[in-house]
Amino acid sequence: MINKKPEISIVIPTLNEEEYLEDALSSLRNQFIHRKYEIIISDGHSDDRTVQIAEKYGAKVIFERKRTIAAGRQAGALAAQGDVLVSAGADSYADPHWLDSLTRPIFEKTHIASIGPVVPRDGNFMENAFSHGILTPLGHLLSKTDSHFAAADNMAFDAKTFHKAGGFNTDLVTGEDTDLVRRVKPHGKIAYLPDAHVYVSMRRVREWGYWKYLSFHTSNFLKYHFKGEAHGRYDPVR
Repeated sequence: MINKKPEISIVIPTLNEEEYLEDALSSLRNQFIHRKYEIIISDGHSDDRTVQIAEKYGAKVIFERKRTIAAGRQAGALAAQGDVLVSAGADSYADPHWLDSLTRPIFEKTHIASIGPVVPRDGNFMENAFSHGILTPLGHLLSKTDSHFAAADNMAFDAKTFHKAGGFNTDLVTGEDTDLVRRVKPHGKIAYLPDAHVYVSMRRVREWGYWKYLSFHTSNFLKYHFKGEAHGRYDPVR
């Protein structure tokens, strides 16, 4: 019997993510989709149980030494076999229909990429209201103006288009998602899918505080769009 190659490759960069990774992988292993998919963990040589957890859930584990998110995502993409590449996060939790919703426009050949919002998994009232009431509608609005607000924890690409556009820029420490979307755009249409959301940890918001978090990401978005540059430092938060 021929072992059919996966149609979808989900790439997750990791570095000491034992606290969150099991929930993320559990949600990915319980997707309702009639397509074969693989999960690739691109690890920066973690010194906790990250790799053991990944292997427990049958993920393919590769290693990269640069230890940045962009380098991890790109290394995983280069190891992928799927016709569609999905970029996800180690602290993300997906509903059972997420993968099907996110990849459907690409398999239907109407779009070459798709983007969904990220929403708080453990958010309080204010965080949930801001995410659902402002950020998600803003992402939808920006997509109508062809200026996508991308989150690398919730994106999918036609694999051939991804590689043709050059993949993730491994010289970037931040903004690798916005940069990639800008380079993919000339190749075709990008779908923004408000209902294909993933739940993410609020750990960085809690560590940094609201003002620092919002000002960092807003300034990074504007800096890249107007100057083609991105912030060069993004310290890990565990």
